[in-house]
Amino acid sequence: MQQFLRIFVDIVLWRRGPQDLPASGMLVAITLAAYVLVGAVQLALLDESGATWLVFLVADPALLTATVWLLLRLYGHTERFQQTASAVLGTGALLGFAVYLPLQIVVTGLGFDPASPVAQASALFLVVAFALVTGRILKLATGSSLFTGIAASLTYFMAVNALVGALQGTGS
Repeated sequence: MQQFLRIFVDIVLWRRGPQDLPASGMLVAITLAAYVLVGAVQLALLDESGATWLVFLVADPALLTATVWLLLRLYGHTERFQQTASAVLGTGALLGFAVYLPLQIVVTGLGFDPASPVAQASALFLVVAFALVTGRILKLATGSSLFTGIAASLTYFMAVNALVGALQGTGS
């Protein structure tokens, strides 16, 4: 397991890519479980509504893996699905656990309102980190450009946020 953690760290740091992971349904399941677990911890710390829990624990991972599959299908590389899904879910869990959770704890622990400039800057940093890491994974998996990978990751991100906004009645 430590070997995979090193690979995920290297993928986040742009030293490796999804091709360095095995094509394994078990690894997809493990990274999916880790992704959902980290999301549950984040939601528990934020005291979110049931609808938000539903989106982030069910719709988010489903939409993320569907986006990966669709993009690979469009580029004719569906054989790379397990590696790419593992890379996206694994790095998402790693970023969530090692970067987002500590940042979330510091920002909320210091009493910053979610609408404060500090909280907003933290959220922007996390979106950029997600877009860069996931965008590069998608670039490598599809053989396309970094722009395409980032565009796909940001489209997914906006879709999830629109879904949360629609369920909460806030727009997005």
